[in-house]
Amino acid sequence: MKKYLAIALAALLLVGSLASCVSANPDAIDDYTPEVDYLVTDQGTFYFEEAEGETAILVNYNGKATKDDHVVIPGTWGDRTVTVIGEKAFYSLASIVEVTIPDTVVKIDKYAFARCTELTAINLPAGLLEISDYAFAECDKLASVNLGSSLLTIGEKAFWGCVSLTDIPLPATVETIKDAAFWGCTALPSVEFPASVKEIGTLAYYNCTGIESIKFNKDDITIGDFAFVTDGSTLKDKIDVSNLAEGSKVLEYVNEIAEPTPETEAPEA
Repeated sequence: MKKYLAIALAALLLVGSLASCVSANPDAIDDYTPEVDYLVTDQGTFYFEEAEGETAILVNYNGKATKDDHVVIPGTWGDRTVTVIGEKAFYSLASIVEVTIPDTVVKIDKYAFARCTELTAINLPAGLLEISDYAFAECDKLASVNLGSSLLTIGEKAFWGCVSLTDIPLPATVETIKDAAFWGCTALPSVEFPASVKEIGTLAYYNCTGIESIKFNKDDITIGDFAFVTDGSTLKDKIDVSNLAEGSKVLEYVNEIAEPTPETEAPEA
């Protein structure tokens, strides 16, 4: 009997202790908010994960099921700064037509906006440093892109098959344009490479049949095979060589551009 009385007394003391805590701070329970990995806005739900330091990666978006979404990505999640648009974060979302990316973002990861078939415009931040592989591949209606003023790298097939792309000036900071970055951008009318460019990858502008003007502002650029070739011809006669010194690396490359033969056929995408 004494044993049961001791247990009962302990229980009463515990209840009294809890009651005392609540009465001392009646809002304690209401103030408690569990840590979550998403942010709900009037545009939809953004999902995040923690990254190094006080930064975050946007890993997914669940928006409205309409055909006219203009998505404004938040620059913060709690007390963290959003610095990366993660791999496949917006992959194959046909509902969005325009996206504004916050100034905090420095990288757009692989396939982030690939196959967003209704996307027509993308506003990229001034501080963006890298657009990764396939980031905007097969965005059929994407017509205009401002790449910001700090971009260093355009990844492999980053804009592959963007058949409506007509306006995408390269900033004076870009250094690397990787393989097939603009393959099949058939509406692209011109391209000018700033002096910052060090490397243009294989097939970078393959089958860009609409190009009428190509200009270089540097002689020492490494250029991959088939960078300025189409399925049935070349873009050699569209290249302005007036800025190129005799015997320079780029001029030699231009002079050697030849139409692919069955023996030197360009590889499949």
